[in-house]
Amino acid sequence: MLYPSGIIASDGMPWVEPDGAIYHGEEWPLPRRLSSHPRSAGTFTKFVGEYCRDRGNIGLVEALAKCTVLPARLIESCLPEMKRKGRLQEGCDADVLVFDPATIAARASFSDMTAPAAGVEALLVGGRPVILDGRLDARARPGRALRGRGPAHA
Repeated sequence: MLYPSGIIASDGMPWVEPDGAIYHGEEWPLPRRLSSHPRSAGTFTKFVGEYCRDRGNIGLVEALAKCTVLPARLIESCLPEMKRKGRLQEGCDADVLVFDPATIAARASFSDMTAPAAGVEALLVGGRPVILDGRLDARARPGRALRGRGPAHA
């Protein structure tokens, strides 16, 4: 995590029902019966809270770059739209996260895999609030998927 050119990325593992079926529901908060790796509910908050604030291993600006612009740069060559991601500047469409550096933390663990992160006050995606006053609007879906083009489309 602290390697100078290393990036932070989520495994994005699916949530799984006790019978092994993939969960396709939209409940929030997520039902406690579901399982996945705890990083599915707190990759970035764990890194910023633990490695930046608690351990002091990395500065806040560098930690945020590892979670935003550096991952975007990694895949720009195969997905040109990423040149507009992970950057908070004119002409870009970065999402905006407002968090409290003193309280941001992952709460998920192997005994409570669905526990939501702490310390996130707001999240704007495409200018629309998804989290406001620390509360998720589970109906908000302003994001859009970006799809890479394979060699046949180059």
